[in-house]
Amino acid sequence: MTDKRPDQPASWENEVWDSDPLMKRSHINKDTYLTCWCPHCGEGLNEDDKAVFRIVNKAGEVGISRVSPYLNVLDRESTIHVEDDEELADVHCPHCDASLIEPDMVCKKDNCKMLKFHISVSNSIKLLITLCVRRTCRWYTMSEEDNERLILRDSHEW
Repeated sequence: MTDKRPDQPASWENEVWDSDPLMKRSHINKDTYLTCWCPHCGEGLNEDDKAVFRIVNKAGEVGISRVSPYLNVLDRESTIHVEDDEELADVHCPHCDASLIEPDMVCKKDNCKMLKFHISVSNSIKLLITLCVRRTCRWYTMSEEDNERLILRDSHEW
């Protein structure tokens, strides 16, 4: 009888990248509506079917960005010009004006700044999500605890 186990355990990258996509594992619909909140003042960021942020582009211009709060729907509009591959200089809460940039954290994909805010499908549990400020980047991260809440099939959130 031979031992068919590998000499080395699978790396975390193989375990993550070879697994089913999050939406398949969690049974989350592609267009699930996410309610968004500022982590500083707790005010809602959703307005008229969009999540609203105050943004600063690399030229220093200040404007408003309205992005789709639907999961994996990438519609967005802005009152100032932002190139698709441009890294925003800053992102603020439109209510308390606090910066949503996470200090000392950069995107694993392209080394850009990251912003964080709370999301949920209902008003019960707020999950903290951190994502890249570059328009074309889709990289994001969550804590292990929040990720588990997100993917649990029987979660009352879904």
